[in-house]
This record gives sequence, structure tokens and C-alpha cells, in this order.
Amino acid sequence: MNQGMKIFGIVLGVVVLIILAFFVILHIATLPTPDFLRNESVNGIMMTARVEGDERKPIIKTFKAGEYDNLSDEEIQDVKDKVFGRVEGDIPSLHLNTDKNVYFEFHNKKDIIKLDEDPKIKIYASASDYRDEDKSLREIDGSLKNSDDNTYVFEFNRYRTQYEKYFLEPLRVVIYYKVDGEDYVSTFAIFTDNANEGTDYFENETLNEPIPAEV
Repeated sequence: MNQGMKIFGIVLGVVVLIILAFFVILHIATLPTPDFLRNESVNGIMMTARVEGDERKPIIKTFKAGEYDNLSDEEIQDVKDKVFGRVEGDIPSLHLNTDKNVYFEFHNKKDIIKLDEDPKIKIYASASDYRDEDKSLREIDGSLKNSDDNTYVFEFNRYRTQYEKYFLEPLRVVIYYKVDGEDYVSTFAIFTDNANEGTDYFENETLNEPIPAEV
């Protein structure tokens, strides 16, 4: 009997631990991405991106270019899922009616560096409105501009048709750059919108005529 009670106690303890672990994991999954997971360096190389007026930091994944180019479709999808965040509100939103620019810095270990050439940018804009007849993924190419010795800037626009007074457009951004002769790729995601802080999207209005993409 005593042996049976000991086994029962062990099994019960294991079950309780499993249940506790499940709820801990569930709780963590509902939290925003912590700062230490938002930007990881590769060989000391990393990129930061700042959205003016939004304290949230983008979730940035950096790769050597060759490694990024060899990612499978499943691995690319995993990267996409991570940079868009764990929960709603996990990534910043760029208010285009206030400041259309995102500001970039490139780091080699602890130093902010100036690159030998301006980085290239590719923006992926997917259809987010059910009324958008063009469901294809738009790709927009450009270059960052060096605004001073260590800061680079890019002006964003609205890349899909606007159907309502206020829009919220998800974008995945890929930056291609070179440091000490080595090619790197950093990718992150943001939203763009035309609404001021505190705007209630539930009070949105359908436009009489859709507005074509700005670019």
C-alpha cells in the first residue's frame, strides 16, 4: 500500500508540474516579445530601426546574406511570423501623416558605423483588405539615404489601395547591406497608418471612391 501511495504521489506530482508548465508557456505566449529577443546580432553586426513617436522596437532578424538566401520556404515563413510579433500591438506603427520616415543605424559590436555604400531596401506589401482585387504580393525596391554620418533614413508610403478613411497596412521590410566586405540581411515588420494616436478604428468609414496606392 505504501509503495502504491508513493507511486501515486509521484505520478500526481508529475501531472501537476505538466499542468503548471502548460499554463506558464501559455502565459508567455500571450506576452509581447521581450527586448532581448527583438534584435540579435550576427558576428557582432546588427541593425536598429526607429519609428518616430512609437516607443515599441521592431523585431529584427539579421543573417549573413548567403544564409538568408538559402532559407527554405518554411524557414522564411517562420521568420515572417517572428518579426510580426507574438501578440497584437507587438510591433510599431508608422503614422504617415506625422512622419513618413524610419531611421536606421548599423552596429559593429558596440560601435555605430557608417557603411561604404547606401543599403538597399525591399518592402513586401500584402493585400490586407478583402475588397482589394489584386491579391498579389507587391514588392517595392529602393535605397536608404545617409542623413548624417551614422543615421540612414527611408520614406515610406501607402502601397495598397485605400478603401476606408483610416487604413492600417502591414509591411515586411528587408535591408541589404555590407560590412567589412561581408553581405548581411536584416528583416523586420511594421504597420503604417494615417491615424493619430487614440483613433478609434471602430468608427472608420468606407470611402465613396477607393484611393489608389501612393507608389
